[in-house]
Amino acid sequence: MKPDQATDKLPRRNFLAQTGLAATGLGIGAVGLSAALQAGESEDKTAPEWPWPYKELDVELVRKRGHKYYYEGGCMYGSSGGLLSVLIDEIGYPYATFPHDMMRYGGGGIAGWGTVCGSLNGACAIITLVSGKAYGKITNELMAWYGTTPFPSDKANHYATNHDYLVEKYKTDAVLPTTVSGSPLCHVSVNTWCREAGFASGSPQRAERCARLTGDVAAKAAELLNANLRGELVTGEFEKSECMSCHFMGENYDSGQFILGKGTKCTECHGEDPHLGSDRKRECGS
Repeated sequence: MKPDQATDKLPRRNFLAQTGLAATGLGIGAVGLSAALQAGESEDKTAPEWPWPYKELDVELVRKRGHKYYYEGGCMYGSSGGLLSVLIDEIGYPYATFPHDMMRYGGGGIAGWGTVCGSLNGACAIITLVSGKAYGKITNELMAWYGTTPFPSDKANHYATNHDYLVEKYKTDAVLPTTVSGSPLCHVSVNTWCREAGFASGSPQRAERCARLTGDVAAKAAELLNANLRGELVTGEFEKSECMSCHFMGENYDSGQFILGKGTKCTECHGEDPHLGSDRKRECGS
């Protein structure tokens, strides 16, 4: 085992290997176990107030854990687990009581329906849990970043080829092609990659691509949360869309404000001219 792998070992009692409090769906480290037991002995059974406490996280450890938990439960389970496991290491209670198995539903864009990417779904859930009313600007930045970023990242490919991830047996350790989805949807993200990379959706290469992507998204979430904690979060860097100059939530129907949604590559789903085939054949702003 390499030195950095030794320090990146999962929390004691094998995080997520059991269920219940020493088993709530999360195996927990020494700090987390102590805090969890104290919580269990407390007469006060109310849940902690929102948001839950946060400490700056090791971004690369989150990336590796996210990849690991993808192998155990898919993309939503992976990104949330990457963040949760490190929060348990750093803080313990109340994170050791979080029922992490509930995050399994988001795999494949929610039960395989190809909607929002599960890695985003899981990361945004944890962002909201820890950031309070700041969740909107952080989740917005993560969603916009996803649509403009090549996946898997160069760092993710490097970890795989050097066997620096935390799995014993890789689906593949090869350098994988990268693509930019232009969309937060699983359907678009996966299909774009499969078509350009030449691998089927059920291939080990596609699964490994999504595992690496999951770690990348969890790491970006940790990076944004760390910046927010330090008061250094910069937003709006990635959010760009010509369509949004007309089509945004507003009260003027005739100018195009009849939709709800955001996107960086609207034509991916709507075609080169999304107005054709409707009774709204007009230029934006007319």
